[in-house]
Amino acid sequence: MTDKKIIKIVDIIPPKEPDSLSLAEESEFPEISEKEIPAEEPEFSEISEPEEEQFFSENLFSSDRDKPLARFSSNFLKNKKKIFMAVGIICFVVLGFVFYFTLSKAEVFIKPKRENMQFQTELNIDKNVAFTELDNNRIPGQLFQVEKEGEREFQSTQEKELREKAKGTITIYNQYSSAPQTLVKTTRLISEKDKLFRMTKTVVIPGAKVEEGKIIPSSIDIEIEAAEPGEEYNIKPSSFTIPGFKGTAKYTGFYGTSAEQMSGGIIGKVKVVSESDIQGAKDILTVELKKEVEEELGDRIPSNLRMLEDAVLVEVLEASSSVEADKPADKFKIKIKVTGKMLGFDENDAISLINKNLEANIAENKVIAPNTIEISYAVTDINLEKGTAKLTCEVKEDITWEINLEEIRQELAGKNEIEIRQYLSSRLEIENARVVFWPFWVKKIPSEKDKIKITITQ
Repeated sequence: MTDKKIIKIVDIIPPKEPDSLSLAEESEFPEISEKEIPAEEPEFSEISEPEEEQFFSENLFSSDRDKPLARFSSNFLKNKKKIFMAVGIICFVVLGFVFYFTLSKAEVFIKPKRENMQFQTELNIDKNVAFTELDNNRIPGQLFQVEKEGEREFQSTQEKELREKAKGTITIYNQYSSAPQTLVKTTRLISEKDKLFRMTKTVVIPGAKVEEGKIIPSSIDIEIEAAEPGEEYNIKPSSFTIPGFKGTAKYTGFYGTSAEQMSGGIIGKVKVVSESDIQGAKDILTVELKKEVEEELGDRIPSNLRMLEDAVLVEVLEASSSVEADKPADKFKIKIKVTGKMLGFDENDAISLINKNLEANIAENKVIAPNTIEISYAVTDINLEKGTAKLTCEVKEDITWEINLEEIRQELAGKNEIEIRQYLSSRLEIENARVVFWPFWVKKIPSEKDKIKITITQ
């Protein structure tokens, strides 16, 4: 009997060690007898990659379950999938515990109970104080001032039957002597076209000067009036003589000239400037200037200051008309100068003062709700010259019950949904509340207080 040579075949996927297999797995492999192994050592040739893939496909993963090698590979893959699934489940559970105990948190939104307060208080504004005075209900004020001047032309609206004399201004010269000369009121003056005018008041003409033997005439301006009414006396610039000096040396030594036309002479019905025309024009221009003053004051006021409409004073300093009342004219001009003063204050000072007074009169377990105050101001007394004003303030403001955040955080730690609801509903200072858990599967508040966030809502 010849000796048989045993050949060891190595699978591409090594089988498990015999001691790791179950009894059922061992029974699936038939005993390999020496007769089934050829005596001679077979020759092995290289397998190309396509052939190798075909070999694995046909032998290791073949659907032929009778082949022992295919059965071994299939069972191995099934066991491997089970292991992966088990490891995945364990990891998921571990991660869940990590999230639950390390990353879980809760946020509690609490809306405190609220009450609206309505009350009245006094407030004093004074530009002479620099800081808020709680005892006197006084806050600093600032005074602003603007001046504005304007001029407008208006139409006359009334007619009147008039007999008016022309008037004008002439310059009288003294070329006669160095001695002054007095001319009494009503002294006659004749224009070059023989129109008679009279002086309206007594004047003294200064004496002439003599320099290097030459006489330098002196002069004075005087007002004259026509001797009779009528438009024919509205003469153009002219020269004048004094008929009272006729026949003497003074007749040529004293003379007059006019630079402008005489005006105002009329007989008949003409338009006149009435008193109501002048007053109406002043009122119109004053309103326009007041509006401009207020707008300019508004532009000057810093944005952080509160201005009161009742704390603005606009006064007329000057007002004049180019034509007197009852005088003939189709048009006339009104000129007005006004000044405006305005007192302002920082409303934050007013709010701070009002809230300090309110805090002193509410219960200890209540606080003022921020940004809920509404104030209506009414000026009861004002002196813009001194820069002071007294205001009556109608105030509306909300107060809320105070929430002890640390106490609530400590009491809520570790509670579930039912316990949370019962606890929050028992707190009289809470209007309503809402709890948000994270992650989504968490159903109770963490025990660690630093993982509990409380937010107060309005």
